[in-house]
Amino acid sequence: MFSLRSALALLLCASLCLYPSLCGAGPKAPLGILTLAYDAHLNEAAAFPGLSVFEGEDVSTEAEGRLGVRVGRATVLLAGSSGASLHGIDSGAHVDLTAGTVSFSSPENGIVEIHAEEAFLRPEKNQLTQAEVTILAPGVLQVRARRGDLAFRYREEFQVLPEGATYRIYLDSPAEPKDPAGSGAQKSTRLRKVSYFVVGTAGAGLTAWGIYEFTHSGSGIESPTKP
Repeated sequence: MFSLRSALALLLCASLCLYPSLCGAGPKAPLGILTLAYDAHLNEAAAFPGLSVFEGEDVSTEAEGRLGVRVGRATVLLAGSSGASLHGIDSGAHVDLTAGTVSFSSPENGIVEIHAEEAFLRPEKNQLTQAEVTILAPGVLQVRARRGDLAFRYREEFQVLPEGATYRIYLDSPAEPKDPAGSGAQKSTRLRKVSYFVVGTAGAGLTAWGIYEFTHSGSGIESPTKP
């Protein structure tokens, strides 16, 4: 009888010791949830609103597709012909953009970080931020800072992109890039490896001019139409 009681006691102790491990081995909480999806995919399967998205999963869209993800209070939207993988970070989400265009809206105390072509973009301040990042070609990004300044980092380079403008960014450009609007934009000489160009603002259409002026003065960006 004594050995039976001892065996039962040992079994009970072992069960109690294993219980926390078994609980910790349960399913992880989702990173976010799909709020919009058509002509879109979650990993290899067709995506539809209401699906949960977990750490490291891939999302993509066909040419006419759209896909939206809510991560906490932040939202991430993929345009057509786009692809990305999603990861969790403190107070937000990290998006590895592999193709196409991603837009995001992040609240105060919330971060969305975009990783594209080895460059990183995220809100520069703790405030509501809305932006769009497009991979135009290998080593070429287009960034629209719609609301809130963006912090841009590429290797040892760092730049704050003020809100209200669209930027064409050439990474490791070996030669002077052509001005898309034909208005004689100048290449920045302060930054050695990255060329920045402002290609549009809320009231300037696609007029292009060099970012050189605002990187060398304290007065910020001025419209080329300003006398």
